[in-house]
Parts: sequence; structure tokens; C-alpha cells
Amino acid sequence: MAVDHAADIRRTITGVLLAAGLLVVLWCRGWPLLGVILLVSALGLWEFYSLFWGPRGRIPSRLCAIGLGWAMLLLTWMRRPQDALVCLGAGFVLAALSFLFRWDVIEEENAFSSSGIFMAGLAYVPLLLLPATYLSTTKLIFVLAAVAASDTAAYFIGTRFGHHKLWPRVSPNKSSEGAVGSLAACVLFCAVYGEIFGQAGWLAFALLGVAVNAFAQLGDLFESALKRSVHVKDSGSLLPGHGGILDRADSLLFAMPMVAVVDQWFAFF
Repeated sequence: MAVDHAADIRRTITGVLLAAGLLVVLWCRGWPLLGVILLVSALGLWEFYSLFWGPRGRIPSRLCAIGLGWAMLLLTWMRRPQDALVCLGAGFVLAALSFLFRWDVIEEENAFSSSGIFMAGLAYVPLLLLPATYLSTTKLIFVLAAVAASDTAAYFIGTRFGHHKLWPRVSPNKSSEGAVGSLAACVLFCAVYGEIFGQAGWLAFALLGVAVNAFAQLGDLFESALKRSVHVKDSGSLLPGHGGILDRADSLLFAMPMVAVVDQWFAFF
């Protein structure tokens, strides 16, 4: 596979800047972290809806979803997760009303699709971002670094040594070699992290690395399938060398909730 060195440079510079910015925000914690979470939620939702509704389609629905997403995140930040779920339920009620009125007026056979897309956006972005509002700095750094190791290894190994397609219909550019490299890098990082900082030891962290990588690759493939279904290459162009917010956060959105659930049952940190 041909290597685009200019793309590698853009990707590396953007990645370094993102990592530096995230470290500063995580060190500050508090309102700066919340602000970044809310920004990622809003941009991610906008990109998600743009995939299906076009760059400027259904603006009121987008703003409503962003408001509901922010409410979910703010309420979880304030230790009121039960109220965050109420906001998700409110989103479904609004989507149901939208479907009823649209179907009553024009009787579209696919009138429910827009309501389904509205709810899918809420479930995909702000709901999966909720753990970022309550996980400790140590745990956030761990999952961010593990996912970054997975994504970086997948990209550089895949572009240089990838010859066998992983799942061509879903993502024609992803290779089996990149997937194996991603798994190896994630497990190695987690094992080293566990040996140095963890309470559970390197072997338990290596197994956690397998799970983190599986969910990270699943998130990457899911977003790739979304883009393929609407025939676009990237979810956006905000991040040079990476694409949009969803292109950068797709793996994290699946891996972070998994780590949050595991953290409730096992003492890794």
C-alpha cells in the first residue's frame, strides 16, 4: 500500500496538538474538561446528522438534540444520572411526536427514519460520552492513551504492511495486519501501564487491553459503515489528517463506556 508522507505529517501534528491540549484540560479538570466534553458532543452530533441530513438540513432538530445532549452530560456531571436518562426519554417523546405529525401530513413510508436518526445521534454521541463526566483523570488518561495506541498502530502498520482486507464492504482501507498491530499495541500498552500504575497487575491489564481494543475496533468499524452507507469518506474536515470529530472519537465512544462498566466490578486502578 502506498504511503502518503504528507498525510502522515498532518496526522502526526494534529495528533500531538490534540494530545497536548487534552493533557492540559485533564490537568485543569473542572469546567475546562466539561467544556471540552460539551464541545465534542455538539460537534459530534452535528457531524452525525450531516451524514444523513446534509450540511444544513433540519437545523431545529440538530439544535434540539445538542440541547438534550448537553442536558444529559451536565446532569451526569452534577451526579444526577437518573435525570440524564429522563432527558434521553424526552428525546424519544419528541422524536415520536415528530414522526406522528410528519406521517399525518404527508404519510411518508419512511417518515420514521428521521425520528430514528434523531434518537440514534443522542444514543451514539452524548450517551456514550457520559463516562467522561465522572471517570477520574487517571482512568480517562488510561482509556485515551490505550485507544490512541490502538488507532496509531492500526494506521501506521496498516498503511505500510497491510495486504489483506479486514472487512472490505464496511471499510475498504482497513487491513487484517493493521487490526493485529492495533491489538498488539493496545495489549502491550495496557500491560506496561498495569505493571507500573495498576493495582491488578500486568496480566489483568493485558486482558483489559484485549477488551479495550475489541471495542475500539468495533467503534471504528461502526463509524466506517455509517460513512459507507451515505457514500462519504470522512465525517468532517475539522482535524487535518484525521477528518472530523467522529473520525477521531469513534473508537473512544465505544471503548470508554466499556472501561467505565468494568471499573464498577474490578479494581484495576
